[in-house]
Amino acid sequence: METRELRRKFLEFFESKGHGTFPSGSLIPYDVTGRLDESLLFNGAGMVQFKPYFRGVAKPEQPRLTTAQKCVRTGDIEEVGDTSHLTFFEMLGNFSFGDYFKELAIAYSWEFLTSSKWLNLPPSRLSFTVFEEDEEAFDLWAAHVSAAGINPEYRIFRLGEDTNYWPAGSFSNGPPGPCGPNSEMFYWTPNDEPAPSGPYSKEEWQRDEAAGKWLEVANDVFIQYEWQGRLRNPDRPADGYIKTGMPNLPFQSIDTGMGLERTAAVISGFNSVYETDAFRAIFRVIESVGTTYGRSESEDRAIRIIADHIRTACFCIADGILPSNNGRGYVLRRLIRRAVLKGQRTLGFDVPFFHLIYEGVAETMGDHYTELLEKRDVIIETLRNEEAQFRRTISQGSEMLTIWLDTLVERGQRALDGKSAFKLYDTYGFPLEVTQEICAETGVSVDVEGYEVALKEAQDRSRAADQRDSVYGGVDGGLVILIHQIRESGPTEFVGYSHLTSQSQIVAALPETDEANRPTGNIAVALDRTPFYAESGGQVSDEGLIVGPGFELKVIDLVKQDGIYVHLCEPLSVSHPADFRTMSSDDLQQVLNEQFFQKPVRATVDAVRRQRITRHHTATHLLHASLRKRLGTHVTQAGSLVSPDHLRFDFTHGKGMTPAEIQQVEADVNEAILNADPVTIHENVPLQEAKAMGAMALFGEKYGQFVRVVDVRGDQGEPVSVELCGGCHVRSTGQIGLFKIVSESSAASGVRRIEAIAGDRAALWANKQHETLVHAAGLLKSTPQDLVRAIEKNLESLREERKTREKLMQQSVAAARDEVIMVGPVELVIKILQDVDPKEAQQVADQIAAQTKNRVGIVVVKGANEVKFIAKVGKDAVSAGANAGALVKDLATKTGGGGGGRPDFATAGGRNLEAVDQAIESLPIVLKGQVG
Repeated sequence: METRELRRKFLEFFESKGHGTFPSGSLIPYDVTGRLDESLLFNGAGMVQFKPYFRGVAKPEQPRLTTAQKCVRTGDIEEVGDTSHLTFFEMLGNFSFGDYFKELAIAYSWEFLTSSKWLNLPPSRLSFTVFEEDEEAFDLWAAHVSAAGINPEYRIFRLGEDTNYWPAGSFSNGPPGPCGPNSEMFYWTPNDEPAPSGPYSKEEWQRDEAAGKWLEVANDVFIQYEWQGRLRNPDRPADGYIKTGMPNLPFQSIDTGMGLERTAAVISGFNSVYETDAFRAIFRVIESVGTTYGRSESEDRAIRIIADHIRTACFCIADGILPSNNGRGYVLRRLIRRAVLKGQRTLGFDVPFFHLIYEGVAETMGDHYTELLEKRDVIIETLRNEEAQFRRTISQGSEMLTIWLDTLVERGQRALDGKSAFKLYDTYGFPLEVTQEICAETGVSVDVEGYEVALKEAQDRSRAADQRDSVYGGVDGGLVILIHQIRESGPTEFVGYSHLTSQSQIVAALPETDEANRPTGNIAVALDRTPFYAESGGQVSDEGLIVGPGFELKVIDLVKQDGIYVHLCEPLSVSHPADFRTMSSDDLQQVLNEQFFQKPVRATVDAVRRQRITRHHTATHLLHASLRKRLGTHVTQAGSLVSPDHLRFDFTHGKGMTPAEIQQVEADVNEAILNADPVTIHENVPLQEAKAMGAMALFGEKYGQFVRVVDVRGDQGEPVSVELCGGCHVRSTGQIGLFKIVSESSAASGVRRIEAIAGDRAALWANKQHETLVHAAGLLKSTPQDLVRAIEKNLESLREERKTREKLMQQSVAAARDEVIMVGPVELVIKILQDVDPKEAQQVADQIAAQTKNRVGIVVVKGANEVKFIAKVGKDAVSAGANAGALVKDLATKTGGGGGGRPDFATAGGRNLEAVDQAIESLPIVLKGQVG
């Protein structure tokens, strides 16, 4: 059975049972409320987006849902390439939230598996496992198995919590949260061996399952308990939990999962998921690059790895995940590089190929997952750029490794140190196994233990650098309490699109605390309605005032969760005389309740600041539209910041913009501003209708079924910019004023960054630029109009002066006779110069070392407050053991500085001028220690 047919049948079956078909969630694990699930890196199961439904935090429109969920799991990445492991897969699921439970869930599973209308699998080739204490599930399966004429004891097996409880092992060990037993369904796969009949024990079933004869096709999870417990050791969470109780949840739920690719392979009689139609088109494109599947196991495994990783890469990029050095982006980069290495080293693909394989993914899955087609350009461009960059780093790393290996072989050494191996990984992206493979070709091993030490040190540094101060201190924890307090009254009513003031009521208040749980003096309040925008989609939060009876609060930031706005406020005046910072938490909370809770207030947004923000936000939309027009439709947003002072826009593009391109984009935006095009906001538009309007979804954003469209059109109704956006905007582009791009730079691999300003910020910048121009012209005794010519004349004079100085220096050096000190087999020459340019000093060192191949040239440049050391070593002197890096490091250490470099060339510096002469006198001894 083909995967398309299996997916269609599964969804149609559960639709026929009253389930609503719900779209797949993003691979970025947003839940149905739009909140990012910070506990997960990727969406790896069908139930992830439905966590709020299982917990009762949110209520679905329908209590029965079915999905085909795209998933990524990378825990077994090294196993990918065998016959069954995948990093990307589809999970078919059906869910019940407080509706049906075990009886119907098991009945539905049996019917879908065995009915001639659906999968029509022979009952004799099915088996089932249940949790060892779940007699109800056993009996329910037994009724269906018995009706098929099979003894249930020979087909249903009771197993422990490690396999038949969700989460695995949670019956005894937690963690706290919803849990329940599960039941797994298996299919007998051998085509040349009949399924067991007659007496068949659990031990025999486990033996055959371990041998791969029984393969799991689906899993029913019966979520019915709330596991309760406490940490064994609060200082060591890894020690786990102690169970204190497991009461029933307020309602029972069902979570059923069926792996699409594996199930299609099993019921089709294939030995591998890679034999299914999910991979045929991908294999065909890979083969067209220049290989043949089935030629050798090593090449076949490489093809399977490429086929798997291209699916993951395409879906990640389509969902807004871009290659980077951390988080999801790092996983994506690792997968792309792993695939490229397999193509390059195993299959001999010498030119970029990975982006070409996209066509196989689009052909196979683009009809169902339309985002693959909608994001075609950005997917291809991202893959192309990432592979090109990696091939460059591989080339550079290979050159570096070759030099190291040549040096090791010359010295008779047979091991590459761990720090060098880690540098290849950290700087050039070389996986350890690639370094080992290249080293093995020359008979050199790799110090793996040293590599692991260097890796751990880097990870520790990374973790230390990630210790950020909490903006809200204790508010993050208190936010949960605030939300709990006001959830019954519903989400905050946001009126800030049309009003900058509102008459509101405080419905909750908490003190902000620092990391030690001490009050900071600030407070967090929630209002029943608010005009304040909370940071979202790149637009920063509003600021302003909340004024009530006996108090005035300055709003300095906001956070929004589950539709509830929490305002972080600095008290400007409060009738209560006590200092909030000196009160105990309990006393302060009581004061806040008395002073603020249920009090009427007037909330007012800082209008000037909001106006600056809206100018920059609408300008960002115009900028995005122009970039796509000028650079190509592969351009899409990869991050943004919209503030009152400037805008920052990150976008996908593989190379820096030319000055002409920047000028064109800037002109496009200013033209739209001068045209004073109207900005129309369409509220609550169905998502598909918005797409039909041509509205562009922002990269990686989560959207519901109804969206807000910001529509900018020209005089003739032609679209200038149409985007889905929840931010604040001007009513006409003419309100933006002047627009100016102030910088264009690299933000990450394949991502460029533009920073720009608009309105009064742009006018202020222009005035300052003019002042600087006038001042610079005055210094050169010129006018702003003639400034460029004046600079050119000065530069020409400086070049002539430098040439004269260099010529005099060369004549002086040539005329001076070198004093040669013989140190073993090498010649040592030391030159001491005063206040010369480092470039000139390097030329002197080059001239000294060029005299003979066994010469070591040391140039000492004394300045007013520092000394520079430059060492150049000839080829024969290096072979004899002379090391420029070690020599200058010794000189620098003795003069209170530092530095180093290669064996043949190095520079360093020092600060203690009084120690220079003594350091120079020790040079022959240091060099003697190197050459013997």
